[in-house]
Amino acid sequence: MNTFLKTFFACLILSFGFLAYKFIGQDSYSSNLTVSKNNPIFGTHQNLPEARPIENNKTSVSVENKEEIKKDVKYKHSCYFFSNNGELVKAQRELSFKPSLENSIAILLKGPTIAESKKGMYSEIPANVDIISIRQLDKDIIVDLTSNFGNGGGTNSVANRVKQLSKTVKLYEPSKNIYLYINGKEVEYLGGDGVYIKQPLD
Repeated sequence: MNTFLKTFFACLILSFGFLAYKFIGQDSYSSNLTVSKNNPIFGTHQNLPEARPIENNKTSVSVENKEEIKKDVKYKHSCYFFSNNGELVKAQRELSFKPSLENSIAILLKGPTIAESKKGMYSEIPANVDIISIRQLDKDIIVDLTSNFGNGGGTNSVANRVKQLSKTVKLYEPSKNIYLYINGKEVEYLGGDGVYIKQPLD
């Protein structure tokens, strides 16, 4: 009996020793183990993406955004006023919005600035004239204004304000026919004196 127990315990000790050798004696995984897509521990993953650097969106600016964030960009705008000697002169301003026919007519209707007035520029167009619409057709442009455009002044004043409008429009559309409308109707006579307006405008 004693021989059997001794043999049993001897086998048990040898078994524990073998297990200890397998699980404790072998090198453990390093804490800084680098895992590749073909690491046998994790299997083979052919579809894993390659690593790419992270872009810092705060510092990356597209070309379009660079154009948008430009400050102090000025555009030249032009319209026609009269000088002290009675001649039509081109007034030019640098403004932050892009030039267009509509913008130039709006500037014309507002009249000269203080600086332009000091240079002797004035307008024959009455105050508080508004644009109703500007229609651009293949060969014609129709400028529709409020009735204030015909208020006040004599024959010369009415003729001169029409010239201002026509010259300003021709800066943008020199080859098109220009028609003046008031409150949606083509003008034949304008002002208190009933000045005849030849259409299209000269």
